[in-house]
Amino acid sequence: MLIHSQIVEFKAEEASTFGYLAHPKGEGTFPGVVVLQEWWGIDTHIQQVTERLAQEGFAALAPDLYRGQVATTVEEAQRLAQQLDRQSALQEIQQAIAYLENSTLVTPNKVGLLGFGMGGSLAAMLASTGHQPGALVIFYGGSGDPNNPSHQEAIQTTNAPLLGIYGGEDETISPEYIRWLEDKLTAYGKEHQIIVYPQATRSFFNTTQDSYRAEDADDAWQHTLAWLRKYLVKG
Repeated sequence: MLIHSQIVEFKAEEASTFGYLAHPKGEGTFPGVVVLQEWWGIDTHIQQVTERLAQEGFAALAPDLYRGQVATTVEEAQRLAQQLDRQSALQEIQQAIAYLENSTLVTPNKVGLLGFGMGGSLAAMLASTGHQPGALVIFYGGSGDPNNPSHQEAIQTTNAPLLGIYGGEDETISPEYIRWLEDKLTAYGKEHQIIVYPQATRSFFNTTQDSYRAEDADDAWQHTLAWLRKYLVKG
């Protein structure tokens, strides 16, 4: 499928925010997906994900939460992630969703969230604060505190159908936490699916990292497309 990609500008709290937009060429409307970056920024990987979604028939927008900065080392990524104002980032994500919802490219009320790492955490945060995307896909997001009542409340208030994808060897997220999360989602009656790739580490989907695992990444991509299509296309 032929696609078109460009940098677009939208407003968040009266300030300009930019994002990387990709969509199929031609007339028609498409389901929308907001793609949320790993702690590296809007790098080659995130641009490729956005373009791959467009090739599959989605209008995809990745808001640039770092405002042009892209980390190339772990130290830079840690610094940028720590400096990011989470509340401002959530507002910018909401504006990205609004941009798609108001675009002539996008089927009304059919916008989902796809987040990686830090972006997965932000997607979960937004979905628990009252804004319910049409679908929610999280790749190796953050690990919450099961003993913190607010974390359980966040799960309880999230109504978006959730696909969670994790690596079994991810040192930042324990298998115990993943089991706890799935138990809570089930107990609260939330539409969800949790997939764990036993041999994968964090960022196994990222083609630019040594942690990339092609077979697991390909399988995870098919699950992602199926989830988005189920809730954004067929719903």
